[in-house]
Amino acid sequence: MRYRHFSLFCGRRVIIILMLLFFLPVTFQGFARISWQKQQLIKPNVLLNGNNLGGLTVEEAGAVLNSLALELRVAPVSAVIDPVTKGVIPDLSGIELDVEATLNLVMQAKAGTKVEPVVIDLPAEVSLASFPLHPIYQGNSQKPQVAFLINVAWGNEYLQEILEVLQTADAEATFFLVGRWVRQNQEMTRLLASTRFELANHGYSDLLSMSKADFSQALKDIKQANEIITEICGVRPTYFSPHKGELSENVLKAAAEEKNRTVLWTIDTVDWKLPGVKVMSEKIFANATGGSLILMHPTAQTAELLRQVIPALRAVGLEPVSLSELLCPSRTRLGVKIP
Repeated sequence: MRYRHFSLFCGRRVIIILMLLFFLPVTFQGFARISWQKQQLIKPNVLLNGNNLGGLTVEEAGAVLNSLALELRVAPVSAVIDPVTKGVIPDLSGIELDVEATLNLVMQAKAGTKVEPVVIDLPAEVSLASFPLHPIYQGNSQKPQVAFLINVAWGNEYLQEILEVLQTADAEATFFLVGRWVRQNQEMTRLLASTRFELANHGYSDLLSMSKADFSQALKDIKQANEIITEICGVRPTYFSPHKGELSENVLKAAAEEKNRTVLWTIDTVDWKLPGVKVMSEKIFANATGGSLILMHPTAQTAELLRQVIPALRAVGLEPVSLSELLCPSRTRLGVKIP
């Protein structure tokens, strides 16, 4: 009996000893690593936003980064209703220094190198999603971007050149397709769908007066266009723009029912009247700012207009992007400068 108790006691003790032998080295290694990190010095002449962090301890560098975080922080901008158009102006995130990620880069940096701060988005309290029944006439003016909105219900003979100009310039655009046109021009539609350009909904029939349509008529028209565009192009539109910009409460509700955001424009080139490239260019530059939505159609003058205005817009710091990119609230995405 005593031997049995002794064996049981010894067995437990052996297990405890073995566990200690296994875990203690790991624990000591962890303590040693933490101690080493605290004592580690940043390599000489490591620069971050004009600050030379070389020779600082990790704790000292962290203190500098926490102070820098206060300087770099940019407050987010909430979505608001424009008192003039009654449309919604999209939100824009703020930015904040990611202290931990930036500190890791600083610790790993080689001597004499410049480290770029890692920043993250701060979402706005009120977003575009808070206003599903309001149209959009413009993007957030703090984004140095514009969007070309090209409505397609005719002008097949000009589309190829327009696509080539955009692709050559590496510029984006969003094409709003009339469903009836898609059904009648499936080969051209597939060509358009094979490009990287964003496709959107311009209703099924441009003969329907949206301002006079009841809810069921508006819903049917928008739904039909979504279905045919999805069938032929393999992508379901996110945005809807009514023919002639005709709006009503029924139209806005129908678009929202179809999970389409209703979009109009900031600048109308009125290119369908063929006013001349010079006239249209002057109109764009007299009114274009960050967030402008520029309406176009496939006409005999549109390709040349794009050929001229794209480099001119870039020269003043405005990049032509897709509508989705323009409305994206992230301030850290490509094309938005970080202070």
